[in-house]
Amino acid sequence: MPRELRGLGVPAAMLRSHRGWDPGALPIARAVAAAFGAPLYAGRWSRLVADLNRSDDHPRVVVRRVDGRAVPGNRLAPAEREQRLVHYWRPWRAEVERDLAAVAARSGVVHLSVHSFVERLGGVERRNDVGLLCDPSRPREVAFCVALAAALKARGLAVRRNFPYFGDTDGFTTHMRRCTLPARYLGIEVECNQRLSRGAAGQRRLAHALVAALRPLVG
Repeated sequence: MPRELRGLGVPAAMLRSHRGWDPGALPIARAVAAAFGAPLYAGRWSRLVADLNRSDDHPRVVVRRVDGRAVPGNRLAPAEREQRLVHYWRPWRAEVERDLAAVAARSGVVHLSVHSFVERLGGVERRNDVGLLCDPSRPREVAFCVALAAALKARGLAVRRNFPYFGDTDGFTTHMRRCTLPARYLGIEVECNQRLSRGAAGQRRLAHALVAALRPLVG
């Protein structure tokens, strides 16, 4: 949380919860990137500051309420909202979009966007260990996810496609699909269950499984 935003006026427990960040996503992404010598673009700030996985015109890119509780620091006039995006959203998005587009133009790119999801929400238990989100209208993305899911299942993980979220709703991969040719870009969101990703052992298990499963698919 940027010091100048003073915690946005919400309880520290909210900032530490899944509402404020994705526990375990960064260590898993870092391990996968290192294994393939791939660049890693890590978000620095809480999603409550500005959600990097939302478009700049999405009503929840700077969220005003969470679970019915107001976020006082996010009661922003339009000009203030734009300044928030200028400082905390646009630099990261612009850098990653530029680099992905450059690689896609040269040779094609597999873009893995790593997140985590809370294991229970609204009283519903989410039992899968990994969710693989793709655009169901893009056959190459679907085929990639089918193959990746099979390899992860062979390593003892429960995997679902386009769960707990849909892969073609507003998000950074959805945006990048509009900026690149389908034959040059695969955008896959990898969602890890926080039941595993919250602890170091689970992070290692997920990272090792992902690396092993990805090797035959990306080289």
